[in-house]
Amino acid sequence: MRSRSSSRPATPVPSDDLKGPRFRGIDMGSPEAHHHEPSARDVGVDAEPVHVQQVAIARKFYSRKPPPITLLDYLMRLQRYCPMSTGVYLAAASYIHKLAVEDKMVPVTGRTVHRLLLGTLRVAMKALEDLRYPQARFAGVGGVRESELQKLEISVCYLMEFELQVTPESLKRNTLRLQQAGMQATLYHTKVPTLMMPKLPGAARTEVTA
Repeated sequence: MRSRSSSRPATPVPSDDLKGPRFRGIDMGSPEAHHHEPSARDVGVDAEPVHVQQVAIARKFYSRKPPPITLLDYLMRLQRYCPMSTGVYLAAASYIHKLAVEDKMVPVTGRTVHRLLLGTLRVAMKALEDLRYPQARFAGVGGVRESELQKLEISVCYLMEFELQVTPESLKRNTLRLQQAGMQATLYHTKVPTLMMPKLPGAARTEVTA
């Protein structure tokens, strides 16, 4: 029996456990946060310009408010119930980098990052590996409906212009880029907090004389 390496997914938690008392669902909240966010009303001959349609597609990643689970806990939850390989995570990271940093289509915020992660991981898994968890399982673990997960997948594909394949060279570049970002974040954390936490002035004391 082959031992699991960092590039091979672990054995997933049995499907029955998702229906047991220990499995707790999460509510990712309603998508498409605000009415004032742009949307494309026409599709077809008289469709809106491409960039307007892209903005409308990007709305699929928004939540009305940040989900009640940290990003780290969300990642741990996905990996526990739907283990994925290192390559899938690196590919998803490259998708997010393109959408958020290079093309600036979807900002990474507390209201977008969970759905963005869920959609890119699902697409990366299908693009790179034969292992694919059932739609109901992945959606249930991710805290969304199956129909919404499908919309997230389609949104990722369209915004990426269906350029989903990654090469070993690009994965290596992504690994180095993530390592550098991690080092910068660590450096920022160790130096900035003391400078960025000024003390607020206390309320002026008023003396009352009889």
